[in-house]
Amino acid sequence: MRSKRSQTACLKQFMVAGGLMLFLSMMIGGASFAKDPSVVPADKNAEGWIALFNGTDTSGWEMFGDATEWTVKEGILENVGTGGGWLGTVATFGDFDLIVEWQVSKGGNSGIFFRAGTEDVPWVDGFESQIDEDDTHNPTGSIYNHLAAKKVPSPDEQWNTTEIHAEGPSIVVKVNGQEVVNGQDESFTHGRIGLQMHDNNSTVRFRKVWIRPLGLKSLYNGKDFTGWKVRISKDRKVEIKVEDGAIRIQGGPGYVESQEDYGDFHARFRIKTLPKDNSSSNSGIFIRGPRFPGDDYVGWPEGLEAQVFNQNGDFITGGWYHFMKASGVYAQDEEWFWMDINAVENRYQSWVNGMPAATWVDPENRFIKGIIGLQAHDPKSVIFYSGAELVELAPHKKLN
Repeated sequence: MRSKRSQTACLKQFMVAGGLMLFLSMMIGGASFAKDPSVVPADKNAEGWIALFNGTDTSGWEMFGDATEWTVKEGILENVGTGGGWLGTVATFGDFDLIVEWQVSKGGNSGIFFRAGTEDVPWVDGFESQIDEDDTHNPTGSIYNHLAAKKVPSPDEQWNTTEIHAEGPSIVVKVNGQEVVNGQDESFTHGRIGLQMHDNNSTVRFRKVWIRPLGLKSLYNGKDFTGWKVRISKDRKVEIKVEDGAIRIQGGPGYVESQEDYGDFHARFRIKTLPKDNSSSNSGIFIRGPRFPGDDYVGWPEGLEAQVFNQNGDFITGGWYHFMKASGVYAQDEEWFWMDINAVENRYQSWVNGMPAATWVDPENRFIKGIIGLQAHDPKSVIFYSGAELVELAPHKKLN
């Protein structure tokens, strides 16, 4: 074991060497010192941005077509299959802002699909923002065969950025910061996000794939329980009240349920849990659960629960309780965090602090529509909910 003095000297040498290496990388490489582009910083997550690609694997995506092989190395997603195909999100989105960083081989072709379906190829059954600098009719950024783009530089074998704003029929596309498309198209309103493998001769890489769903409306006014009903067991110690703009839940069992029922939607919650007895407070967000008669707590609604429990265990924050575990611990007690939930048809996905947490496809399609509930789990748990927003979605279909 080294002495403390030896350890300190080594640390100083490492810091000096590290500082020199950082300076050189800034001078030479530019982007080489940037943070992991798959991770959404806290300030961007607070604005509503979440990551679709986690930088590690293809969780949250499904493969379609012949190109069934993709690899992730050093935070970069790359096609390694043969033929043509695409990766599509399990989640469905309607209106959104999207940022994608991509790199294509020389003379290569790819695309970014949105509002896409799976019944036909996604550039027919959805929109495609083209990636092909050599295409004279649909240059990079074009909404393929819908809206042609103004041609701007997007060099092959270099990292480029496509930004898409889709709100109602309005579609705006920027390539490397320059607006190339600003038009209207009503053909599709909802669908998946997709990344294309075009052909055997095109190698395409993706790293930053962020989305910000638009149109969310607040479910909670920050003052009282307008739009909600409190259900508690009268013989248990449960206190649910508004405190400093947040819903404070202490004790259990019980829950706060929405007075409206919701089926397909994207929702977002701001949450804080307090520690208890060397553990974390326990809660959950119920979705698509039944509405019991009366006002009292008579049991948990038999829908689906997105777990709130910031502790290593079988089901932690973001996991779909009893069905799918979360991929990691992305939130800490005593710190506000965000949870996003996407539910369309039988497909479910959650994010915690912008990171994909758990994806589950229900083979039995058991849950269709129901309440949203904020759980009071047990006598020692204390949880705060200070934000609840939601936008209703719909399954994909072609309108025109």
